[in-house]
Amino acid sequence: MRLGAAQLIHDVIKSDVLDGGCDAIFCTGLLDVAQLRAVLPARHRAIPIILYMHENQLVYPSGPRVKKADVERDGHLAATNISSLLAADHVVFNSSFNRTSCLDAMPEFLSLSRTSYPVTEWQERIASVSSVCWPPVEPIPDTVLRNTSSSDYQDMDLVGWPHRFEHDKGPDELLGLIENRAVPETLRFSLFGQRYKDIPPELEVIRARHAGRLACDRWFEDRLEYLQELGRCGWVLSTARHEFFGIAVVEAMLCGCLPWLPERLSYPELLPEHARGVSPMNPPENRIALMTDIRRHLEPALAPNSIARLDQLLQTPPELKAKVP
Repeated sequence: MRLGAAQLIHDVIKSDVLDGGCDAIFCTGLLDVAQLRAVLPARHRAIPIILYMHENQLVYPSGPRVKKADVERDGHLAATNISSLLAADHVVFNSSFNRTSCLDAMPEFLSLSRTSYPVTEWQERIASVSSVCWPPVEPIPDTVLRNTSSSDYQDMDLVGWPHRFEHDKGPDELLGLIENRAVPETLRFSLFGQRYKDIPPELEVIRARHAGRLACDRWFEDRLEYLQELGRCGWVLSTARHEFFGIAVVEAMLCGCLPWLPERLSYPELLPEHARGVSPMNPPENRIALMTDIRRHLEPALAPNSIARLDQLLQTPPELKAKVP
């Protein structure tokens, strides 16, 4: 975020790609758009810039090693997001939660400065040029869908946890659920998330103390193999404290897993209202009907539909874009 724009322009100028003509520059929230505008050659500064916000640093959680005595968070990254949002011609957030949390967090963040900012005007400016488009999720292969359509294939006592092995995915809450007496002991868990050198201690406790309840503890490199194993689960569980969309959870629901999801973050918008609050302790009356409703609700996230919506947003004049449903 600090030097990406400078590096990008260095590479672009060397390749002369902009001189060949382009309709727009499409970039993510990990790029400083204001800096990009500044370092663009003058002849290219009128090219529209579309900013896709896949997260926002105003509410992004600090890592476990950050001590309040040292520094609570790097405010420069959040400030960069704000300047990028103001400098972009079009802004597309990957979820309503992402947009709302970003705009709502601006007043408190900017109040920490010694300078007074026109916060309301900035919020209105960003809102007027922003829309929401769920990120494209690749369709589930037919072979997996055929398997999960069979009641014999799915195990309703098997719960998939598809998160990275990191602190912000709530491994402490996962441990608490496994050890909660209100959670049936018949439930088994599959840990699918990507793992790293440093593993949260709660996951090590789960492995040591509850190995008998782990049906799978593996990171799959092959997507088809992963989806087939994921499709065996009757439920997908999230304990995340940080999620701006939730592709892994959406993939699981498209595979036929029922949602065991908290009422926070982006999850409420990923579900039809009657699918919220279900769990192995509160199962739906008609599992197949609910699964069908969820898949229908998630159709905008399927790659062909998501890309078509993004095309629509980028072809809509800025003054009308905020009105696009």
